[in-house]
Amino acid sequence: MKQTLTYHAPTVASTASRIDPEAYDRSLEHFEQGEYVAALHALLDYINPELRGKYGNPEGTEFKVPHGSIIVGLKITGERLEIDAPFLALPDKGRIPLLRQIAGLNTNVLDLPCIRLIDGRFHFTYDCPLALTHPAKVYDVLYDICSTGDRYDDEFAAKFGAQRIYEPEVKPYDAETVERIYREIRQTCAECLDAVKGFETDRKYGYAWNVIASALLEILYFAHPQGQLLNELDKAVREHDREDIPVQEVIARGKEAIRKIAAVSQEQLSQDLYFVETFVSDKRRSNLKNIQDNFEKTFDNATAALNADDAMACCVMIVYKFYEMYYYNNVQDDVNAIVSKALRRTSAMPWDEAAPILHAAMERIMEGDLDDDDDEAANPFAGADMEAVMAQAQQMQQAAMAQMAQAMQGVDMGEYMKNIQNMMASMMGGTADKDGKDNQ
Repeated sequence: MKQTLTYHAPTVASTASRIDPEAYDRSLEHFEQGEYVAALHALLDYINPELRGKYGNPEGTEFKVPHGSIIVGLKITGERLEIDAPFLALPDKGRIPLLRQIAGLNTNVLDLPCIRLIDGRFHFTYDCPLALTHPAKVYDVLYDICSTGDRYDDEFAAKFGAQRIYEPEVKPYDAETVERIYREIRQTCAECLDAVKGFETDRKYGYAWNVIASALLEILYFAHPQGQLLNELDKAVREHDREDIPVQEVIARGKEAIRKIAAVSQEQLSQDLYFVETFVSDKRRSNLKNIQDNFEKTFDNATAALNADDAMACCVMIVYKFYEMYYYNNVQDDVNAIVSKALRRTSAMPWDEAAPILHAAMERIMEGDLDDDDDEAANPFAGADMEAVMAQAQQMQQAAMAQMAQAMQGVDMGEYMKNIQNMMASMMGGTADKDGKDNQ
C-alpha cells in the first residue's frame, strides 16, 4: 500500500450534537431547589430542545419518545417518575435461549433499569420517587435503555425470532445513494484487504491492524448504517480492540469481518440504510479539550514520524485517530470542518504528499485554531462535504414530496395553485396578483 484509503463523503453532513449544555445546568439548579418536575423538563430540553413540544402532553407529565424500534415512555404520577419502554415480544419458539440472553442483559449490561416480561412482552422499566430523580441518574437510565434497545433488537429478532412491538418510522436512502454506498463499501474493503496483504508479507502487523480498524470506522462514518449491519460493524470494531489474543489472530478475524461486509448484496444493504428518529445518542458530545487530550499521544508520535521522514506511519496513525473520533463522538462543526477537509484532500494520495496535510489538520486542532481562514470561509457549507449535503437534501426533498402528495388528496387545485403562487411571490419579494398580471 503506497497511499491513503479513498475518502467517501458521509450521508449525514453535520455530525454536531443536539445537546444543549445550558439546559443541563438549569436542570441541576431546579433539582437542588426541590423543583423536580422542572428539573426533568430541563433535562429533556438538554437532550433535545424540541422534544417536549413534539412528544409530551400539554400538562408536561407524560412523554412518549421514539428511539428506533422502541418508544420510551416517561410518566409523572403523584410523587414518582415511571419509565417504561416496550422492547420485544416473546416468540412462540426459541424462548429459552432468548430468556437466557435477557437475563444476561439484566445481570451484566443494565445498571438501574431492568427488562421485565409483561403479558408476553419484554419491557425496559424503571421507577423511583421524584426526589431521587437526579438529572445525571435519569440520563444514565435513558441512555441504558436506548443503547441496549438499539444494540439488541435486530440481533434478537434475527437469532431468536423475537418480534418488534413497534416498527420504527424510517426514511430509507434513495436508490442512487444505496448504489453509491454499495460501491464505496466494496472499494474500501478491497483497498483494505490489498493493503493488509502487503503489510502481512512484510510482517508489519501494527500497520495491518491499523488499516483494518480505519476501514471499519470509515464505513461506519460514510454509510451511517442501521439495523443488523450496524451491529455487525460494531461487533467487528469491539473484536478488533481485543488484547487477550495474539495480534495475528485479531488481524485474521478483522480480515474475515471485512470480507463478510464486502459480500453483503446491494439488496441486503438497502435494508439497513435509512434515517430513523433517536432519543438519546450513543455517542458523546465532543468538546475541544477532550479531543485534544485524546489526540495528544498520537500527535506526538505522528510528529516524530513526520520528522523522521516516515510519512506512512504519520498518515496511518492520524487517519485512524480521525475516524475513531467520529465513531465515539458527535463531532462539533468547527472540528468536523477541519478533519473532513483534510481527509477529502488526501483521499487515495501518496503517503509523502498526504502526511503534511493530515499533520497540519491535527496540529490546528491541538492548537485550538478552528477558524476556517481560507477560500471556503465564505461558503456556508465550508468544511462540509457537498456530496453529503446534497444527499441529505435529496432525502429531505423526497420526504417533502411524499408529504405534499398526501396533503394534496382531496384539495381543490384552484386554491392549491393560488397558495403556491402566493408562496413563490413572497419568496421573490412580489405579490401573486402582480406576478399574475405581468405573466398575462
